[in-house]
Amino acid sequence: MKRIIKTLCISILSVSSVIAQVNITFELNTSTLSSISPEGLFIAGGNGFGLPGDNRLSDIDGDGVYTITLQKEKGFSSFFIFLNGNCSDWSCKEKLAGLPCSDSENFDDRFLPPVMSDTIIKACYSTCDNDGSCTIITDSVDLTFELNTAEIEVDPGGLFLAGGSGFGVAGDYPMIDPEDDGIYTVTVRRAKGFFSYYTFLNGNCGDWSCKENIEGQSCAYPDAFNDRFIPSVKGDTIIKTCFAKCTSDGSCMIANIGQLKMDNELFNIRPTLVNDYINVSFDNQYISLDKKIKVVNYSGKIFESLMSTNQVKLSLNTIAYPSGVYFITIQTNNKILTQKFIVQK
Repeated sequence: MKRIIKTLCISILSVSSVIAQVNITFELNTSTLSSISPEGLFIAGGNGFGLPGDNRLSDIDGDGVYTITLQKEKGFSSFFIFLNGNCSDWSCKEKLAGLPCSDSENFDDRFLPPVMSDTIIKACYSTCDNDGSCTIITDSVDLTFELNTAEIEVDPGGLFLAGGSGFGVAGDYPMIDPEDDGIYTVTVRRAKGFFSYYTFLNGNCGDWSCKENIEGQSCAYPDAFNDRFIPSVKGDTIIKTCFAKCTSDGSCMIANIGQLKMDNELFNIRPTLVNDYINVSFDNQYISLDKKIKVVNYSGKIFESLMSTNQVKLSLNTIAYPSGVYFITIQTNNKILTQKFIVQK
């Protein structure tokens, strides 16, 4: 009798062990991908899905929906992400930043809540569709930041994009260096027309003490904590710059201006939010001097280049200027000043 009871107990424990397991099936629609890596598609991340390469998805029937079924304990939950390729540095993970299904405090990964029974998760690569339909959002843009770190020692805590109304606080948007070339990148998806101030941080400092210092440079906005500004974005955009420097070509080289000194009294502009014209007024001490005037847009394209002498004020016609951020630089023989204005049609 004791042997029968013992056998019965073992059987009950065995059944309980089976019941405590759940099958989680992921069905990933890839219609938003232009190409699939020869290395395959994977699910990874969190505390339950391992590293890139651990869990490969397959498309048995060739319909573009890649699947994998994993057995986990009942109540299992974890962050996770899909990867197009087997990249150990996570550079090939899907980009979900700014979308509702991503968690900015966990590398912009997805989250799987506790699973209590066999479950099928339908997803679409790089979108938050949860029915497998893969609705392609046509009113969004991808912003890619490429930050040159050649002149700094990168903090062990990492580099981050932050600031303004669109990029959160320190730690929200970590940057990575997938090619180990000192160029750190991050891509975020935003609604078309998005604009925001932003800055870069060398370290994950909650008090902003590790943010770059560009005070006095042409891309700094004094009224916005000396942050940078990205104007209204209408399409996918790559922003190349250097930590703590206002370059726009991805280098850390700022043109040598010799013995020129910046003088905040050189000129003033009104208004700074422009539609059809901008007024430039010179300080009295500079009225009689020859002044070189140049206006460029955010990417460095020259819109005006002229000289001025013996003028108290100067009006520039901006009717033909596209909407965006512009910089006006005025230079004498030994003084220089750059100010910003925005054209909004």
